[in-house]
Amino acid sequence: MSSNFREWWNQFISQDRKTLVRLVMVGLAGVLLLTFGSFGIPRPSPPPAKPAAQAQPSTPLERQEQEIAGQITRILQKIPGVTQVSVAVTLTRSIQSQYVDSSGVGTGTEPVVVSTNNGQTVVPFDQIGPSVGGVVVVTPSATRPFIRAELSQAVQTLLQIQPYQVLVLPN
Repeated sequence: MSSNFREWWNQFISQDRKTLVRLVMVGLAGVLLLTFGSFGIPRPSPPPAKPAAQAQPSTPLERQEQEIAGQITRILQKIPGVTQVSVAVTLTRSIQSQYVDSSGVGTGTEPVVVSTNNGQTVVPFDQIGPSVGGVVVVTPSATRPFIRAELSQAVQTLLQIQPYQVLVLPN
């Protein structure tokens, strides 16, 4: 086999010398670009991102996301074998209250106040819970498949969401 390679190499060198020179030049140019490509004007690095835990929620939706994430974190930390849990929840809709409108149907968005002998009361109809878009759980314990499955199932059960909406990752 080595004799076949030698024959091919000798034939290549003798007949295609121009191609060999071009091939060597392109290879050297590539090595030079890789070696010296990082020299030049330094570009400033972007400022470090602030951790999400320090950011104050600015909207009711963000406050509800943080509140739900905190509740889930406290529950998941009680599972045996789970440590250092971080949870992020994304809501697509916040909690909405429905009230009885003046015609008695429960489609109103503004509360109806009824005056009685004891004072004024609001007539509630229903409260629609938040709509969860997805949940990410990060913990070093997620390296074990059984723990990862338990965490995923716990989040699915707590929030009544589908498996594809839950992502459990190790640190």
